[in-house]
Amino acid sequence: MPPRISTDPVTWLSAEDVAVDFTLPPGTAPAGRQALATARLVIFVGLTGSGKSATVTALAETGAVRAVLPDRRAVTDRIILPAMTGNPDRPVTDRIERFRLTAAFRDAHPGGMGDVLERLTVDRDAAEGWLAGGWLVFDGVRGPAEVAAAARLPNAVFAVLEAPPEVRVARLSLRGDPFDRASLDGGDMTEDPGGAADYLRALREHEVGTLMQEETMLRLARLLSDAGADPAAVASAAAIVVEESRYYDTGPAIAVLQDRAPGRTVIVDTAENPVADVVSAISARLMDAG
Repeated sequence: MPPRISTDPVTWLSAEDVAVDFTLPPGTAPAGRQALATARLVIFVGLTGSGKSATVTALAETGAVRAVLPDRRAVTDRIILPAMTGNPDRPVTDRIERFRLTAAFRDAHPGGMGDVLERLTVDRDAAEGWLAGGWLVFDGVRGPAEVAAAARLPNAVFAVLEAPPEVRVARLSLRGDPFDRASLDGGDMTEDPGGAADYLRALREHEVGTLMQEETMLRLARLLSDAGADPAAVASAAAIVVEESRYYDTGPAIAVLQDRAPGRTVIVDTAENPVADVVSAISARLMDAG
C-alpha cells in the first residue's frame, strides 16, 4: 500500500483559483499572488483514457498530496482559449475549434501547457494552508514540447501513464465501468463479429484500425458488445482516441523525460497494473524525491 505521509485534507482547486500573466517572466507573480513554478508538483503525462483521473483521485487519498490543481481541460478553458479568442466569456465546445485554438496557442507559446505551468499563480493568502508540506497534482501535459517546458520546473515529478489504444477506447466507452482486460488478449477469435457487428462498424468508421491490428479490433468490438456499451459512447470514444493520436504520442514525451528528468520520472502501464499498484509506484518516487 502507498505510504501515508499526512492526514491533512486535500484541497481541490477550481479553474477560478488559478491565473497566468503572460507579460511576466516565468516563476514570477503579481502582487498578492504566489507562483507555483518552484512548488513540489506531481505532473501526469498520458493520453485520454490512460487512467489519469482514477490515479489522481487515489493518489490524493494517500496523504502525500496537499492540493489538486484544476485539470488540463479546465486550465485550457480558463487560460488558453480566452488568450486566443480574446473573450473569456465565450465557451469553446467544438472539438475541432479547440484543437485549432490550442495549436495556435502552441505557435505563440511553444511549450504549450508547460509554459502555462511555469507562470501559473494562486492567491497567496489562500495558498498558505496547503502550499507547504505536501505535493500538488496536475493532470496533465502531453507531447515532447510541453514535457520539455515542464521539465524546467525544478521540483516537479512526472508520472507517465501508458495504456494501449484498445484499452483506452474501452475505458472511455464504458465510462469507467470495469471490464475484463484479458478478453483483449489471446483466445480464439473468428472473423465473424456476431452481435458485435455494430460496434465493429463504429470502430472502423472512425479509423480505429489505424491504431491496432484487425484481430484486436474484433476483440474490442466483442468486449463492448458483451458489456452492453452505448454505441454512441463507443463512436465518441473512438473519435477521441484516433483524433488525439494525430496530435500526441507518448513515446517522444517519454524520451524527453528520460533525457532531462530521469530521476524525477516514473512510467507505469495502467493496462497491466491496478490503480493501487500505480499509486504505489508514484508514491515511492515521491518518497525518493523527499
